[in-house]
Amino acid sequence: MNEVVERRLEFLKLEAKGFSLCEIVKLLSEKYQTSERNLYYDAETRDTWQPVLTQIFDLDKVRLILINRYDFLYRQASLHFQTASEAQKPIYLSKMVDITDHMVSILGLETLKEKQDAQRRAIEIDNELAKNEILLTEIAKHRGILSGK
Repeated sequence: MNEVVERRLEFLKLEAKGFSLCEIVKLLSEKYQTSERNLYYDAETRDTWQPVLTQIFDLDKVRLILINRYDFLYRQASLHFQTASEAQKPIYLSKMVDITDHMVSILGLETLKEKQDAQRRAIEIDNELAKNEILLTEIAKHRGILSGK
């Protein structure tokens, strides 16, 4: 595999593991014997190369792997929650909520909620516009009456 492609794939992997950009640049510049500038350039131009690299993968398979990992983490947090002291329970509960949010996002359920929210907002905006139109009509009529005097 091309060294640049390999480096960029590892960049994405490290980022997914939670490494900061500075840590990624330091690790990869040493591993691939490239300048930090090249790695910062990769970070700046990722919107052009990342879609190409992610097309290499079977995204459904990746999605299943991520769901399995989150499921495992959720079960671990749940187990710790059940055996934790009262002071520690909020920490594990918070982790469980975060994991659930990530899983919802991966499964695409969040987009369904976003669509519903957008439809709800559109209806609210239409209602507000209708109210404003009625008010403007009433104001125009009132002004017409006043100017007609």
